[in-house]
Amino acid sequence: MAIAAAVVIAIILVPIVLRSGCTSRNEPLDIVSNDTTTNGTSDGTVVSDGTTSQDGTTNDGSASANAEVFLTHTVEDGETISGIASEMGVTVANLLASNRLFGNEQLQPGQVLYASNEGIVHTVQSGQTLSDIARSYAVTLQSILDAEANKGLTADSIFPGDRVLIPDVANSFWSDVVVLSKGIPSQFIWPAQGEVLSGFEWRSNPVYGEWEHHDGIDIDVPEGTPVHAAASGKVYFYGEQEGYGNVLILQHANGFYTLYGHLSDSYVSAGQYVEMGQVVAASGNTGVSSGPHLHFEIRNGEYPVDPERYLP
Repeated sequence: MAIAAAVVIAIILVPIVLRSGCTSRNEPLDIVSNDTTTNGTSDGTVVSDGTTSQDGTTNDGSASANAEVFLTHTVEDGETISGIASEMGVTVANLLASNRLFGNEQLQPGQVLYASNEGIVHTVQSGQTLSDIARSYAVTLQSILDAEANKGLTADSIFPGDRVLIPDVANSFWSDVVVLSKGIPSQFIWPAQGEVLSGFEWRSNPVYGEWEHHDGIDIDVPEGTPVHAAASGKVYFYGEQEGYGNVLILQHANGFYTLYGHLSDSYVSAGQYVEMGQVVAASGNTGVSSGPHLHFEIRNGEYPVDPERYLP
């Protein structure tokens, strides 16, 4: 197992060289494995991309075990989210969060929507635990277990596609998703709102003056700004790296990684499943930095890609 883990680290992480305008002089990113595996958890569970199909099942095709306890609505041609929310007696924010909707353009005739006037309906994703879900919504695990709609639910009895009531939650991370996605369905959302100070390009390093390729984008935000997960996935690593200061790496479906550099703090831990839009860290000015900002990268495996080509 130790040899296999070493091979995974060598293939994926040794080639990852994080270069921002505030990083060290092309220092390689040296990361110790946190016992997660590519595209999944330590037991090999595949990480879902967090999407649901039009019939309300997850992308692995499984159906909810307790769907009958929730309000349902079958979309008809010409209906709007606000109209459906009013008819179901819930807020627009609740309906969007319960069905992972970005806006009206996702509505299709025949689509089944779920909601509850007691909280948000959550669809379990592959690799996600009940504790992960509680942390994502900032509620206690016991409050979820005590909800009448979740009667009989245990931490060991949830499966991808099951629907779980998150009680007494009016707004959630999904409200941030709608804002950071600009209402456009996308694979990744912006991790924070701010001006892009430096893009994915060749440039002169503003600290050292050396000509180098900037493998991400620098977003102008004050220190302490909430940093959101750009996509759902697993926390792969958090720690200090020379040049980058505190860096967080999230592992997503289909071999993608996102990296968040110069952080002041992290609110998540290795192996934890996080949701798109969930606040995972606070921006900072750690490492070699020309000033407070967020350095953000998207990697397709070991290869850096231009984040702005993937962001809405």
